[in-house]
Amino acid sequence: MFMLLVAGALIGCTLPPLATPTPSPTLSVSPSPTPVPTVEASAAPTPDPTPNAAAMPRFNAGERIRTTLDGLRVRQRPGTTSSVVTGLLPIGSELQVVMGPIFVQGVGWYLVTDADPDEPQFTEGWIAAGFEPDAFLASAGASPGDTPYVASFDQTGSAQYGPVEIGDGDHAIRWIATDPERVRCEFAVLLAAGSADPVPAIRATIGNGVDPGTLQPGSFAALGVRGQVFVTVESDCAWTLVIVRVPEPLEEPSTSASPSPSP
Repeated sequence: MFMLLVAGALIGCTLPPLATPTPSPTLSVSPSPTPVPTVEASAAPTPDPTPNAAAMPRFNAGERIRTTLDGLRVRQRPGTTSSVVTGLLPIGSELQVVMGPIFVQGVGWYLVTDADPDEPQFTEGWIAAGFEPDAFLASAGASPGDTPYVASFDQTGSAQYGPVEIGDGDHAIRWIATDPERVRCEFAVLLAAGSADPVPAIRATIGNGVDPGTLQPGSFAALGVRGQVFVTVESDCAWTLVIVRVPEPLEEPSTSASPSPSP
């Protein structure tokens, strides 16, 4: 036994050392990226189109119109926040157009007079027109031929019209304007008789409200425009105007002095 151990020891001392194996390189495997789910963006809902001035019903000054639904209010000025002149007109109420439309607070408005003998009665005021095909107002037939309205115009911005026949007698221009941006805008009207140079007739600065005005008969007469007249509006406002024949005032009957009683 002892000899075996010695032999083993010798063998271990004389044999060459065993080679240390070179480790194989370890392959690093990157984990596959987790796929991100693709989310398709859903289409935003399309809002209903907002009606604009092109969809307002169109009527001429002096034209007879009627309401097409119950409960319309007549207001002092165009706009849903203006004071109410009279309210809750029944369906079929007849009105006469003075001027318009003008686009205020997203709605078109007409200045009208009462042409219906039934209640409620009023003298004059502004009424909302709505939008086609479901407008609040509709034509009630041909305009009477004896209206005082010579011509009515409306626009947002500058425009030219004519010729308009301005005859003898007194005339006036009624107008109303508003700034669509509710800041400030300019409104000017010039009149030209035939080929003559335009004559300034109206000039106003409009603030953040809805401002009306009137060129009175005396001021109109001082312009000296008669016959075929061209109308030029220089403005960045939304506006409407009407040229009106003003009837002559009725003469008051003369009163003779009563004889003094005899003493």
